[in-house]
Amino acid sequence: MKKTVADTIKNKIKKGEITMRSKLSIWLENLGIDSGIISIMILLIISAGFLFYWNNNNNDLLFGGYGRYGFLSYIQLFPYLLLFIFISLFMLLVFLFRKFDLSYKKPFLVILTALFLFVMFFGWFSARQNFGKRLYQQNGRMFGAGMKNNQNSVFGKVILVEKNFITIETNDTLKIKIITNKDTHFPFGFPEVGDTIRSTGNWKNGNFEAVGIRVFLEWGTDTIHVR
Repeated sequence: MKKTVADTIKNKIKKGEITMRSKLSIWLENLGIDSGIISIMILLIISAGFLFYWNNNNNDLLFGGYGRYGFLSYIQLFPYLLLFIFISLFMLLVFLFRKFDLSYKKPFLVILTALFLFVMFFGWFSARQNFGKRLYQQNGRMFGAGMKNNQNSVFGKVILVEKNFITIETNDTLKIKIITNKDTHFPFGFPEVGDTIRSTGNWKNGNFEAVGIRVFLEWGTDTIHVR
């Protein structure tokens, strides 16, 4: 007598190759996947919000008339760790999402694009809301929101303003003399003593020659806001 599919399955059950599962265990598994997807989506939106926040604080490096100094500084300051976190979370989301039948009912590329646009839109939207601004401003320093010194930019608080130079004090109490001239760009206004600034340019003879200076308004020790 020819074996049916049902006979084959019964034999596998008897041999222990297939085990029975309760509805509760299946429900809990689905709940875990659902919760994981929701959690990852939230983390992705927050990560995207941080990226939009960072770009908002640094897009003057590309469009402020700083030339190659601004471009190099933008590349050096970019929060690559945050980008890596975003990509890793998105790949994990794709892995979990493929466990659902929905991913096979439509072209997966369409679903992938829709997910990406969804995350980016709400990341951008959150960065424009008051609660999002507070979150990203309070935690932005850890991702280097233009607040680091490198060969093409310096960041600190103004302690002295003279005709052709500005002196700042960095977070590690280092004092830097910034040389300015008639060609120096001030897209956010001229700095005053007590202002927090980032200057873009290059080092020369121990001083920093400014191509452009951006003024920030400090909101306490852990937050920063564009003037």
